[in-house]
Amino acid sequence: MKTLGFLGAGRLTQMLAPKVAKAGWKVVLSNSRGPETLRDLVQSIEGDVSAASPADMAAQADIVVLAIRWPQIAEATSGLPWSGKVVIDATNNRLGPKPEDVIDIGNVLSSEVVAGCVPGARLVKAFNHEPIPVFAQTLPPQGDAKVLFLAGSDVEANARVAELMRNLGAEPIDLGPIDKGGKLIAMGGALANKFKLFSPDEAKAAIEAAS
Repeated sequence: MKTLGFLGAGRLTQMLAPKVAKAGWKVVLSNSRGPETLRDLVQSIEGDVSAASPADMAAQADIVVLAIRWPQIAEATSGLPWSGKVVIDATNNRLGPKPEDVIDIGNVLSSEVVAGCVPGARLVKAFNHEPIPVFAQTLPPQGDAKVLFLAGSDVEANARVAELMRNLGAEPIDLGPIDKGGKLIAMGGALANKFKLFSPDEAKAAIEAAS
């Protein structure tokens, strides 16, 4: 059984963790306040689900999802064992859905900032290109609208995240390295915030249009 760890227990985790557990993965939750504060959430999810400290979660997990708000990234990730770990960057540099909620980070790609906080990690950008309610409504997919995008510079790490997506019933499309493909699904990217999942044909056309 593969293990998916979550750093942070907010809306993304509360949406995705039950779906991952139902798909047959072991799930380990963590937050900054301690595993005892996650007891109710753990009990509400069917499957092999537990809570741990961030360090214990990172040590156990095959893949870690960064499910934390942008201002907390540096503090929440500090001191954890990232070297060699596959890490899903599901963050965006914003505080909410409104234009004024965007956090200005200049011309730097958000995943470059995240990469600096998780030294040695094998970073994959994913589960960030649509608002959380869209993923909640469309996973597992119904019909042909089932594409999930990912981008990363480590081929094996990308493959492992793609496997997770397939287990959720989705069809992964690897956009290549974060500094290229990641721009398409970062905030403001050509493939981001469409408020739906693409069908494979729609995804192909959108990628061609973006390039």
